[in-house]
Amino acid sequence: MTKLDYILSVLWLLRTKGKMTAEQIAGELEVSVRTVYRYIDVLGLSGVPVISEAGHGGGFSLPDSFLAMPLFFDLSELKAMAHGVELARQAGDPYADALERALGKIKQRLNDYQQEDLRRHAAGFAAEHAEPSPELQKMLRTLEQAVAGNRTLIMLYAKHSGDSGEERRIDPYGLFYRPNRWYLAAYCHARQSIRIFRADRIKAAVETGQRFAKPESFSIRQYIEEDAMRAGPEEREAVVRLRGESDVLDSVASLWFLKACRIERKNDFLNIAMPEAVMLEWLPHVLLSYGKQVQVVEPLRLKQAMAELAADLARFYGSS
Repeated sequence: MTKLDYILSVLWLLRTKGKMTAEQIAGELEVSVRTVYRYIDVLGLSGVPVISEAGHGGGFSLPDSFLAMPLFFDLSELKAMAHGVELARQAGDPYADALERALGKIKQRLNDYQQEDLRRHAAGFAAEHAEPSPELQKMLRTLEQAVAGNRTLIMLYAKHSGDSGEERRIDPYGLFYRPNRWYLAAYCHARQSIRIFRADRIKAAVETGQRFAKPESFSIRQYIEEDAMRAGPEEREAVVRLRGESDVLDSVASLWFLKACRIERKNDFLNIAMPEAVMLEWLPHVLLSYGKQVQVVEPLRLKQAMAELAADLARFYGSS
């Protein structure tokens, strides 16, 4: 950290932990006690009203009036917020505008040096912004509030594009984002199990006035990581063996729906153990995008599925 970061860290410790001795501050920051006294002096010269009490039970503290002042952030925290705004814009987060406004308020409290430092770091980071429809933004806010408030919803859901929709009674457990789309994990009363719904296919959602108790063991992060691998007790497992260049196989191994799979790398080969149904549903389409950079060695069913998909595309474009 820079000297400024250390000084702000002293201020942060006094704000959050109350009265502290120089030895305690030195231990937290891993600096000498003499250095802590220099930082306290700098804070005093800067106008920060640090209270110093000598003797047993003494230490440094801040007056209550100062504790009501805005928080202080170091450069890494400011960069994280600036990058967070960009990523929220990319995902079409319904609260991206609020996040950008919050960052703007923080920027107003920075000095010229901090402003310029943050500008340089933020200028080198960009993400392509999504432009979700106003209807989807409104729906995401409705779903987020229902998740936070444990509120049961009646929704109209279209399983396929163009469908008129089917009414479902759901208990929304969590929202999550996968590349280019938002999804809702919710307990479906009709299916009596947790299901995943595409947010852009929820045509309407209204509160029932009832609340539900979410299972204490439920974790939205854990659920989405395991979702692709979730299968019935009689689901057969397949072992996929791929051959290709190292960087290409690394790219395949990092695919989100393979997170819960058993993956093994051996030289130019990638072995993946996964449910057969998941293999046939996802892998042919994904591997086709890699062209000849990846070769399916086994199983035969996946090779046949790849060939059928390629032949179907050839017929489609050949006929046109």
